[in-house]
Amino acid sequence: MSKDHTFYMGPAPAAVPAVTATKFWNVASISEDEGEITLYGDVMSQQPVDWWSGEPEPGLYITPEGFMEDLAAVKDKARITVKLNSCGGDLYTGIAIHNALKALSGDVNVIVEGIAASAASVIMCAGNTVTVYPGSLIMIHGVSVMLWDSLNIQDMKQLIKGMDASERAVAEIYDEKTGLGVDSLRSMMTKETWMTGREALDKGFADTLKEDEKEPDMSMSSDRKILYVNGVSHNIEGLHNVPGSIPTRRSASPAQRPALNKWPINKAKTNTEGGKNHMTLEELRAQEPDLVNQIEQEVRNEAQTRTTDAVIAERQRLADIDSIAASIPDQQLVHDAKYGDKPCTAQELCFRVMQQSAASGKQFLENYMADGAASGAAKVGAAPNGGAPTTKEEQDAADIQAVVNAYNASKGGTQK
Repeated sequence: MSKDHTFYMGPAPAAVPAVTATKFWNVASISEDEGEITLYGDVMSQQPVDWWSGEPEPGLYITPEGFMEDLAAVKDKARITVKLNSCGGDLYTGIAIHNALKALSGDVNVIVEGIAASAASVIMCAGNTVTVYPGSLIMIHGVSVMLWDSLNIQDMKQLIKGMDASERAVAEIYDEKTGLGVDSLRSMMTKETWMTGREALDKGFADTLKEDEKEPDMSMSSDRKILYVNGVSHNIEGLHNVPGSIPTRRSASPAQRPALNKWPINKAKTNTEGGKNHMTLEELRAQEPDLVNQIEQEVRNEAQTRTTDAVIAERQRLADIDSIAASIPDQQLVHDAKYGDKPCTAQELCFRVMQQSAASGKQFLENYMADGAASGAAKVGAAPNGGAPTTKEEQDAADIQAVVNAYNASKGGTQK
């Protein structure tokens, strides 16, 4: 059976339906001979959407939809500058953008304005020249895959072959840029290698070091799951060797769509209603990540406490039922009380037993009277002085004994 899989370099997103992508890149003509491309955000095959609402997820995404057409604005320029700040994502999208940039006729200079990690490092290598800051970060690592299907052994073998071929293709792109050799580069990828701008220059990933301009603004959330670079948040959960030298800050500025020739700036949209300012969850998360994390952790803790309390209560309910189960003749009632469609407490079980007993007694008496009527016993007179009761007390006793004898007989007992 044919299976479709998506290969990722970097944290993989959830599978989502396709929507029209919101562009978070700029492709612009600066002059007759110069063009500029700004690429900020996650490299995605398509913009993710919310499962429930169907609305596009907020964030910065670099997608192939529309991007290739936008390149027409600079395809004939002699000099093209690509400003890059991305933690990577979908491998095939990264390779497609790399190939599109390589196909441009002009001289392409890629400037790593913050980070070029994972699939973004593949895009970076499309530059005829790659320019970095001392504080820029470059990261290369192996290919990973998200699985959404059940696989048999043949599927797995085919998948491994595809992953190996994809990883070799990436290593060959790196080798074309650095000359380090495919095997050596694959070893670096396996180890998840991080490089500063100067280290990238030394290894051949970069050609020029910019030391006379503003360094990238870089920090991490307190849980070290989010990396903020020039106001853009990158999910780095799942990555292993992130440099420990990156400072941790309490809050960071939210990322906006990058403007032409400008670094992303913090201008969070403010909606006003009734004189109050309203902020979206993503805006709040970007401005106060630690606060949002604290709130979410408290919610998780409360949910865990409620779950624990519910488990304790359920165990006690079952124990209470077990404590009276031996005295209940009908064990089906016990089972239903514990695991049936309408479970109940031990007290409610006792009431059900009483209801069943009352119903059984009523039915027994009705059956007894019906049997007596059918037998014609009511038409048979008493024999004179035949040992029949002669007083009302003796008659009542005889009637009670008759009922007991009949009940015992219906249960297989002995009449007396």
